[in-house]
Amino acid sequence: MQEVALKRRFPGSASRIKRSQLTWECDLRPSPLSDTYRIRCRYKLKHSPKVEVLHPQLEKRDGERPPHMYSYADQRLCLYLPQVEEWDGSMLLVNSVVPWACEWLLHYELWLATGEWHAQGEHPGRDDEPE
Repeated sequence: MQEVALKRRFPGSASRIKRSQLTWECDLRPSPLSDTYRIRCRYKLKHSPKVEVLHPQLEKRDGERPPHMYSYADQRLCLYLPQVEEWDGSMLLVNSVVPWACEWLLHYELWLATGEWHAQGEHPGRDDEPE
């Protein structure tokens, strides 16, 4: 169901399912003035989806990595708070995680320009990473 909804909304995207894990890749452009980003979303049943930026490499600003990331090394984004159940398996990725990734990318671009992260939320630590 997740794969069908993603492919319907993003027909040029790529997806595969292997061992009950959906891997989906797509180019997203958060605004008409934005860069285009290649993202990968991995979702396994009963686990939190993981979203990473494949291209281009996210930049640091003044030596600081972008806020709201679980891992700068693999470009994984913190899009919601798993411990307060902002996302659950009944939600379609195309209506939740994908728009959140677009919003994150827009805030990232503003952060690069201004040095300020304009979105609400908590900055994750390694211990906050969802399973």
